[in-house]
Amino acid sequence: MIDFNNAIVADFGKIVFVPKNHSIPALPDMNLIIFKKENEYQAICIDIEIDAVGDNLKDACNNLKKVLRLYITQMVYNYNGNINSVVEDIINNAFSHGNIKSQLFEKYLQAKHKYLLDKIANDRKAKSRKDDVINAWHRIFQIEPIRLNLTLAAGIA
Repeated sequence: MIDFNNAIVADFGKIVFVPKNHSIPALPDMNLIIFKKENEYQAICIDIEIDAVGDNLKDACNNLKKVLRLYITQMVYNYNGNINSVVEDIINNAFSHGNIKSQLFEKYLQAKHKYLLDKIANDRKAKSRKDDVINAWHRIFQIEPIRLNLTLAAGIA
């Protein structure tokens, strides 16, 4: 695991769980932070303290998506297919408190704060239409939320 205290925050965002059908209860959106140290990226779902690494930002996010699917699949197996119990347990875990979770969330808030202040500063610096277009382009291509389809977990029941 990367020592996130000395790592650089490469990006942050949300993990959005999207159920495929109405029989699967909804999970809350969760906070995502990505650290970079040397040539490795670590994507962490702060709320349930699950992480994955990759050679680049995209790989780390894709690996985190796989790990989250495996985690949910294993939870469904552990609860004998009882999706409601799985979702309840994940929600309770997401809203629990812990020292590492608090530290990660603090880093998340710092990164978001810096991003918003930088966005305001960049908007002020835009002196031409070209600068406006470039700034808009950068805002559009911020990290996309990780979306997880929960059909896989439901199919085990």
